[in-house]
Amino acid sequence: MEKNFKLQTSDGHLIHGYLNYKGRKPQKALIFVHGLTGHPNEHIFYNGMKHFVSKGFAVFRFALYTNALRGRRLNQCTLKIHAKDLNRVISYAKRHKMKEIFVVGHSLGGPTILLSDTSLISGIVLWDPTYDPKALIHDCSTYDKRIRSYVIDWGVKHLWGEKMCKEMMAMSDCGDLLSQIDVPTKIIAAGAGVLVNGAKKYYASANKPKSLSLIAGAGHCFDEEGTEKKLFSETYRWVKKFSS
Repeated sequence: MEKNFKLQTSDGHLIHGYLNYKGRKPQKALIFVHGLTGHPNEHIFYNGMKHFVSKGFAVFRFALYTNALRGRRLNQCTLKIHAKDLNRVISYAKRHKMKEIFVVGHSLGGPTILLSDTSLISGIVLWDPTYDPKALIHDCSTYDKRIRSYVIDWGVKHLWGEKMCKEMMAMSDCGDLLSQIDVPTKIIAAGAGVLVNGAKKYYASANKPKSLSLIAGAGHCFDEEGTEKKLFSETYRWVKKFSS
């Protein structure tokens, strides 16, 4: 079954998302957190939902920004706002009687998870996560003084707000954040991507239990044939170890 949900935020927005499960509602769940310019229906999340529902999990997918009613826009966001919205979704999952909650973040979804309240969850999986937010700004965007925004040109131009970029520029790398977290952590790196060294640094900073896997031939979004399947298999093996 699929249920659409809308969660009110404290600053007047709505978080739009989906809850999926099969048969009787399970008590264990995955929450997917998308990355920069992403959305909950990217193939790794939509197909991931189907994979984990078939394994007996409930799956929550949500949009950090959207053009839907009262949804946030990217240029209105910061990473701390992302984290607060993730906390809201985790609380929603708790209201659905989920006893075991694993949060899976892709790319910039990784730092979002690390800034959230991880005391409420059972484990973390980071899919090719961003390690140094400052480098992401330098490598992927340019500042436009006319509109006081940073512009990302990935074929389609995207705007992210000055406030979010200043926040990210002031951050140290994310190893310090992960070192303060005490839940099981799995890092999965895209072997053909550019974030492998960051994934290794994440692993070095993580507390036990922890695991690092590299999927050979995979690009950042795991688009290549067979890499998505390996991504899901690695993720499932990890969460299975810590779920009933």
